[in-house]
Amino acid sequence: MVFFFREVTHKVFKLQKKVVRLICNVNRKTPCRELFRTMSILPVPRVYKMETVYYIKLNNEGLKQNSAIHDYKTRHRLDFQTQFCGTDIFKKTVNNLGTKLHNKLPNYLRNLEN
Repeated sequence: MVFFFREVTHKVFKLQKKVVRLICNVNRKTPCRELFRTMSILPVPRVYKMETVYYIKLNNEGLKQNSAIHDYKTRHRLDFQTQFCGTDIFKKTVNNLGTKLHNKLPNYLRNLEN
């Protein structure tokens, strides 16, 4: 399922870039990063990451914070624990990827309300 989704998102992202180039009337080899910014469009991979972090934000009941392990005041005590991954398929699941992305967010974004 994960590989299928990645395959589909890759194809959709290629189509998205092609459409943006057509709209902007530029060469097919022109980089799209600046075109996305000028048109205020999020690329498909960024939308996926944003939705994954939002999912973790809403559904974090089963996740443990590092502060549950010990009482030391470490800088990562509010991070969620990541599970050990033995396979690539598990590494790419929404829960595992979302937890890692959530832990990378700055504190002011983590503390925002829904």
